[in-house]
Amino acid sequence: MLKEMIQKLMVDPGAWVRLQNGQLQLAGISDVEHRALVDVLGSRESKNEPMKAIYWK
Repeated sequence: MLKEMIQKLMVDPGAWVRLQNGQLQLAGISDVEHRALVDVLGSRESKNEPMKAIYWK
């Protein structure tokens, strides 16, 4: 389930922005899990790089 959520976020950059802004709610995860997901996915070393789906490759 998490893998599919991440893949959908990688395909739709607008969904990532909505998730960061709190406008997109992911079913089945708690508020703490939501904050952790945004923190982990947002902690890229170089903020100028486009987001890449490298988590399960």
